[in-house]
Amino acid sequence: MCIVALRTLQSRRSAPRAGRVHEIAMAEAIDPRTEGTDVPDPESTRERILDVAEALFAERGLAGTAVRDIAREANLTAPSLYNHFDGKQALYEAVLARGVQPLFAIITENNARAEAAADAPPDQREAVTDRILDSIMDHLAHHPNIAKLIQHESLTGGPSLSHIVHGWIGPIVESGLGAMQARNTIWSDDERPMAVAAWIHVILGHFAMAPLLRELFDVDPLSPEQVARQKRFLRRFARVMMASDDGAAGR
Repeated sequence: MCIVALRTLQSRRSAPRAGRVHEIAMAEAIDPRTEGTDVPDPESTRERILDVAEALFAERGLAGTAVRDIAREANLTAPSLYNHFDGKQALYEAVLARGVQPLFAIITENNARAEAAADAPPDQREAVTDRILDSIMDHLAHHPNIAKLIQHESLTGGPSLSHIVHGWIGPIVESGLGAMQARNTIWSDDERPMAVAAWIHVILGHFAMAPLLRELFDVDPLSPEQVARQKRFLRRFARVMMASDDGAAGR
């Protein structure tokens, strides 16, 4: 009888405390600061997958990268990764599109400005070129592995090389050749493709060969200071590459 009474008394004393714990839990559940924090944002998850895939594809190539490795680095399971991409090839193409398509957009969006400035004073034409170069460098600085990925495709002759060239790089090159011809630059018809190739090496090489440059010059090419320095160099480089032919001999 005494035991029953003691248990009843303990139950009455603990009831308010249990109720209070329940109230706190309910309050936390509807607190706007915590509501939904356990639900992952699909867009942020997709971007995290693309970031990881970009780095692994640049290092290992498409064939050398397994979906399970991408999923593990992105803190996901392989099946959950397929909720965002149909497969490795689709993921690879999404990485390429995110990295290379903006470069094509930068060129095409500024073509109208370049054409409008064709007969403008040199400083206005140079300003358009500077804007294009700065935008390209800013994009590649944000996605430095894209340059390595393109280099890897080029070195291995990967299956996506044709798509990269004809889908994105080719139109950019054609735009550069057209600009050189319109300005009657110092380069002959045979030299213009080589001049554009030099542009590709100087811009992409800064990022693709960053480890070599870091070892060679004891600086980090990917640091904001070195990216800014490379921008300044490219502006001067552009003045030389796009200089008009003044009729000098030696073409």
